[in-house]
Amino acid sequence: MHLVTLSDRASRGEYQDQSTPLLSSWLKGQGVKAVTSSLMPDEPHLLEQDLHRAVAAGTPLVLTCGGTGFGSRDTTPEATRRVIEREAPGICELIRAKGGHPLAFASRAVCGIAGKTVILNLSGRPAAALEQIQLAWPLLTHAVAVLRREGEAGGPCT
Repeated sequence: MHLVTLSDRASRGEYQDQSTPLLSSWLKGQGVKAVTSSLMPDEPHLLEQDLHRAVAAGTPLVLTCGGTGFGSRDTTPEATRRVIEREAPGICELIRAKGGHPLAFASRAVCGIAGKTVILNLSGRPAAALEQIQLAWPLLTHAVAVLRREGEAGGPCT
């Protein structure tokens, strides 16, 4: 499992990244054995490189945090689309439909498959990202199990 946090300010040290520790802790509580992470500015070429490395390493699930809004530097969905081979729109549709925040439908997040890796974009707001992974977790564990044909469908994304 790999977690990528995209934030210009956090990558420059202007504030502490809160998404990575929050999501890592929650994921480990779900049985994920190892969580690697990257913190980078909102630079699409850096994200694409990191996603390609994770796919090449055989990482089952990659979560990105940030860059899914309307800002001029919010390009995470576009970078993700250049890496994935097939989209899985239902996961983001669920997140937008069930998300508790009134602006949930403003998210441009995407989800898809690259090789045997599932990639999902989450919000840059830590609380929203946590809510989103909690909503999507049953679908993600199923998707990873089916894609990798490991264990039973619905098992942990380890």
